Amino acid sequence: MTMRIIQWVAVLGVMSAMIAGAIGAGAAEGGAAGAGGNVPHTMNAMTKTRVAAILDALQQDGRFDVAESDLVQLFDEVTLTANEQALDAFRDSSYTMRMVHDLRHVYDGNEAPAKRLDLLKYLRANDTLARTLAFLINDDKQAGTAFALLDKLRAKHGDELDKYAQLAAAICLVHDRPFQRRINENVTKSPDPVAIYEYYTTNEKRMLFPIRNVPAELLVFVVDTTSPIEEMKWALGHYAGDNAIGKHFFDIQYDEDSFRKGTEKKVDAAGYSLPNILRYGGVCADQAFFAMELGKAIGVPTTYTTASSAEVGHAWVGFLQAHPGTYGAPATGAWNFDVGRYEEYRGVRGNVEDPQTRREIPDSYVSLLAELIGKGLAERQAAVALTDAALRLANAGEEGGQPMVPATFATPPADALKAPRKTNTETVLALLQAALNQNKAYRPAWFTVAELAQNNKLTLAQKALWSNVLLRMCGEKYPDFALTVLAPMIGTVSDPVEQDKLWRAAATKFTTRADLSAEILMNEAAMWEKQGQTDKAGQIYLLVIDRYCNAGPFVIPALAKAEELLNDKKKVVLLYQQSWAKIQKPEDMAGPFMQQSNWFRVGAIYAAKLQAAGEARMADQVLGTLGVKDTTAGQ
Repeated sequence: MTMRIIQWVAVLGVMSAMIAGAIGAGAAEGGAAGAGGNVPHTMNAMTKTRVAAILDALQQDGRFDVAESDLVQLFDEVTLTANEQALDAFRDSSYTMRMVHDLRHVYDGNEAPAKRLDLLKYLRANDTLARTLAFLINDDKQAGTAFALLDKLRAKHGDELDKYAQLAAAICLVHDRPFQRRINENVTKSPDPVAIYEYYTTNEKRMLFPIRNVPAELLVFVVDTTSPIEEMKWALGHYAGDNAIGKHFFDIQYDEDSFRKGTEKKVDAAGYSLPNILRYGGVCADQAFFAMELGKAIGVPTTYTTASSAEVGHAWVGFLQAHPGTYGAPATGAWNFDVGRYEEYRGVRGNVEDPQTRREIPDSYVSLLAELIGKGLAERQAAVALTDAALRLANAGEEGGQPMVPATFATPPADALKAPRKTNTETVLALLQAALNQNKAYRPAWFTVAELAQNNKLTLAQKALWSNVLLRMCGEKYPDFALTVLAPMIGTVSDPVEQDKLWRAAATKFTTRADLSAEILMNEAAMWEKQGQTDKAGQIYLLVIDRYCNAGPFVIPALAKAEELLNDKKKVVLLYQQSWAKIQKPEDMAGPFMQQSNWFRVGAIYAAKLQAAGEARMADQVLGTLGVKDTTAGQ
């Protein structure tokens, strides 16, 4: 259950009496509007009329508590009564409920009521900005800080912000509190948020992507810059229009002395800046930071991506590559997390910082956002509203959940359901499917399905169905995300035979991705091991070793598991010998990350196993091949 729904449930609990008293009047008003003929008799039109009336009353009396209770009631009525084609009804009721709820949590002191009403007036006059913020703000705390920053922006730029609604919203969501990054020993801090806004609007025509049209969900990965404005101007002057962000990772000469000897990096001595990184070089963290900030300066969504393999971590750059449509086809795009990284880390899953929440998330979550290219604002917001409705139904169906009351009409609107929705899982899933049909990049809808599965709210048939839905909608274009959501869902299936069927079905969808295929096999093997069927598990671990020893780091845990199941020193030594023989030796033996390759890591473990088995001479030969003089290496 999301923070939003928890907050609204609390509102429902406190205001249930007020809501119950208003039900009859609200429903009667809706029926009268349709019967009178002044307003088209549809849920869409009736909802718009009631929203306007509630907000007009709020501006007159300043009673945010009353307005919120009325909007919660309206949202419940829409959730229970409107059909899935009445998208304006879902959008309008969800948006205003969110906005008024947020406004109740901004400002302190005696001037707070007047300030809230002034902000309400501004938001109503700048509808695109208001809706963008309302549908993307996460919780009460962020509402206060985001609107405080909005005040600073509107004090200088006023109604202009609505023309740049996506940009302004992204800045409010990212820079509502001080933003900084730690790049190893260096800390970089973002410029003033107003200056960031002015940089992008002043240089709008030089940005690679048109910032007015880029969704705020993507722009948060542009405006989260931590370079001074002057350095951003320097980058824009040198790289404007350059879409090949990943290659600039390798423009930075690797500081071998710092890596191998631990000496101070040349760029640190000179002063940490983008021009100095280019001039003096650095390690992978600096290479990733340079390429990332370069992209942000020219308007490209980028991420600083990290992972850890063995003893040495790695950083690389992720960036959005968009391609204009041809022959009338729509624009397309994809996030690229492969070009700007070293070969030894191919197949390693990455993590990035969500600029809005400051939490670490898998890079696969970001990959899905490419689906927003060409996706309309109305579709994106409908997905949020329908998911809100699904969560509200799910909560009402729980034990102790606040009841919902449907609207009643003298004459049912054309876009109303014949019977109110039921508060059951099947109905919740139907609304989630409707949300994803509007925008399959809206992650909370997928996460809600996964949460239902993990809480044992889905039947086996529903889990199988939604596994297929996920693979159909995301499996081909966004396989990393699909498996990230799919794996915990499949893991909730208690029957090992049925779970195994789902793993095998999933495997057929990822045949072109060795890393994902290996991950599925590892999950399948772990399931059988948990069931005590070690023979089956061992066979699958050996299959991973045989098929995917060159595809990524999966061979290391697979070998460890196979070794544990073998429980025989001679067989273990033979296992590592045969496995090492299959692994490709790195071409660049002097590369800084050669020791992170599968070839080196498995070879070092193999040497340790030889030493433990009393084969010291053979162990020394293996270590010599690895270029390691210390015979204790790898133990």
